[in-house]
Amino acid sequence: MGKVPSICIEDYADFTFDVVSPELPCGVAWLANCFLELNIPVWRPWDLEIDNDWNRLAPFHYQYTDSQEPSKQTLPALQYLREFQFNPDYAPYFRHQWPISCKPKRRLIFFVRDPRDALFSYWRRTLHNETKFSLSFENFVHSRYFHHPFSFREYLLLFLQLWKNHMSESDHLIVRFEDYRNNARQTLIRVLNFLDIEAEEDQVDRALFCSDFSEIKRVEDQMEKNAQLKHRFNYAGTAFEYEKSYTPAMHECLGADFDDACKWLGYSNYADAYYQSHTNSVCKRSVDALVSLIDSPMERKRAYQQSHEAFFEQLNSDPLFNKGLHK
Repeated sequence: MGKVPSICIEDYADFTFDVVSPELPCGVAWLANCFLELNIPVWRPWDLEIDNDWNRLAPFHYQYTDSQEPSKQTLPALQYLREFQFNPDYAPYFRHQWPISCKPKRRLIFFVRDPRDALFSYWRRTLHNETKFSLSFENFVHSRYFHHPFSFREYLLLFLQLWKNHMSESDHLIVRFEDYRNNARQTLIRVLNFLDIEAEEDQVDRALFCSDFSEIKRVEDQMEKNAQLKHRFNYAGTAFEYEKSYTPAMHECLGADFDDACKWLGYSNYADAYYQSHTNSVCKRSVDALVSLIDSPMERKRAYQQSHEAFFEQLNSDPLFNKGLHK
């Protein structure tokens, strides 16, 4: 017996497919928990350092050993001392990374949410959890995206546009938050069929039951009762919240920047009444220029040789990168 070694996956030569999503609320944890309930290993979800939380009992037989259960708000399947007999043929890599860091020939699931709802959800979550946070939505989307030299709005637009360009290089499936919320069973079966994963009907039923929002909320409510809850992550987000929750100023703030991405992902574009034709054109032109820069053969080759964080730190010093961004 022993611990799962760092970086390498014991019993697996490598990850077998990627599950990519933007680093904003989109519901992808639902799919990760479904996989765990179906005995499909989820190592290092979103690059969390949990290698030492697994004890290998036998080939493909593992026990989760973190008594604090730090991921139970998002992955309730990871219960202390629970044992898993994992499927030997599949090992997904859940990540928020840019396409420059992914293997182009590996199968890919792109899990996404309407960008207008993703930004709204993160802003609302931050309002609830951070007592000193008081930015309006309009100021929030223009605020700096963590340590990167662009705003939250620019980050999401850049992420979607880069993945749109690179998607043709992979055998891929786009899974939308709205489809999962409308019909979780149909969405999960569609994913399993894409991956050629066989599962009995009762296994699918259990995975869906244990991954349902009501189960996640039960876990959070119990944590709050036990004074263990620091931040609440789950707010029963519904599909297309922006249609009822956005004010005219919020619509005007985003304008038409996401229209191309929405069309690609099957979402409706904004009605003309929501924005003026010139709104945010500087943002869109700047992001388009950045996509061209990052997608150049020289930059792509360089980026594959380093982490995406180091890549953006290096580009940050490039005047072409910063020109017009983070206004």
